[in-house]
Amino acid sequence: MNAETLVELARSLIQPNRDGVLIIDDQGRIVTHNTALVELLDQPRGTRFESTLRLGPVNLQRLLIRAAIAAGEQDAVGRPRWRALDFRTELDFHDPPIPVRITSSALPLPADERQLRLVTILPDLAATDIAADPGGFTPGSPLQSADAHCQARLDHALRAASAGTRLLLLGETGTGKSLLAQTLHASGRRGTGPFIDVHCATLPELTMESELFGHARGAFPGASAERPGRLETAAGGTLLLDEVNAMSPHLQGVLQRALSEGRFERMGENRVRRLDANIISTSSLDLRRRVADGGFRADLYYRLAAITVLLPPLRERPGDLDTIVEQWSAHTRIAITEAGRRRLHEHPWPGNFRELRNRLEALRLGASPGNRLGEAEIGAALSSHQEGSLSNTFLDPDLFQSEAPAPFSPEEERERETLRAALAAHNGNRSQAARSLGMDRTTLWRKLHRLRLGPK
Repeated sequence: MNAETLVELARSLIQPNRDGVLIIDDQGRIVTHNTALVELLDQPRGTRFESTLRLGPVNLQRLLIRAAIAAGEQDAVGRPRWRALDFRTELDFHDPPIPVRITSSALPLPADERQLRLVTILPDLAATDIAADPGGFTPGSPLQSADAHCQARLDHALRAASAGTRLLLLGETGTGKSLLAQTLHASGRRGTGPFIDVHCATLPELTMESELFGHARGAFPGASAERPGRLETAAGGTLLLDEVNAMSPHLQGVLQRALSEGRFERMGENRVRRLDANIISTSSLDLRRRVADGGFRADLYYRLAAITVLLPPLRERPGDLDTIVEQWSAHTRIAITEAGRRRLHEHPWPGNFRELRNRLEALRLGASPGNRLGEAEIGAALSSHQEGSLSNTFLDPDLFQSEAPAPFSPEEERERETLRAALAAHNGNRSQAARSLGMDRTTLWRKLHRLRLGPK
């Protein structure tokens, strides 16, 4: 039986499958696919796909390349010659985005040099319990940008994080550094491990060392029980040092030693523990400037910044602004005129993507499906909020000081401790932690967000 006959046999076998299935060659060309794939991608019946670059509204080749990089194939160049792949993602051509699981494996046929692969795209049932706020709007993946320069930086960050390289994400407030860090973790080889974040700007200096390294019983007044630190609970996963620029000089020294030696001790304890976590750090200030000014230790900077990625502000990413506005319009069925779009592009967006989400939410609350918003409506929405007049200069050290959050009440502190303990008990798995607390994942996420324990 020759190769073409075997392909015909494979075609007949995949056709009845209710999941989307296709066979591709080493050039990304589609040899055959089934009808279920056409239906999954919401294309007209009878559509024939020819290339993974344009699988209807989806660039499958880009998804496969990124999955290969995340799996450790640092030299992936677009041809599907990699190891077997099995990853989760979202197809954002639909609203809301469709969570899917994609698998790819070799399909060796005798006397065939095309290096065929069998690719399956199926709905990700494991993700269906992640409920979203019906009134809310969530834009596409933090790993995608319509700006080619920014996309190159995002791809560079994915390669670094997937290889376990320590990564420093720089950028103005609101550029999505924390969300990108969590996405990089989920896309990498340690994606099934815990993701533990340390908000260096919100934790008091007196408790920061205990939060990071843990403590033994009796290590200090009030330490009635031993407690693991974030470095310990992040073992096998990723530790995010969010706004690391806010770390005190003392703690910078303690952390530098732990990173250089690859080990640490809990406060008040002599037992040495191995450091087994990817480290991603973020800063809204330029740490190189802080190092030059003596505000940040140079040796710690070089430990954290094996690779540095600067996220451009929204005002330098007009394509991403257009993309998010288009997604929002499709989600809300509220149109924005060309004049309104121009007004959006004229705005400096000092709060970046966070400010954009806030302004779009305000527009949604003030309009109805079917409305068309012009320059006057957009201008009023942009000028009605103080955020539009705030300064957000990336190199301005006063910015961080002006955004210090209000302290928590004693009741909130107790709730934070309960949530931390639940997450630690389940190695950072939020689904399991939510079940142990008798709440759903959405409620847990909102509590973590309100109490500044989750990604920004």
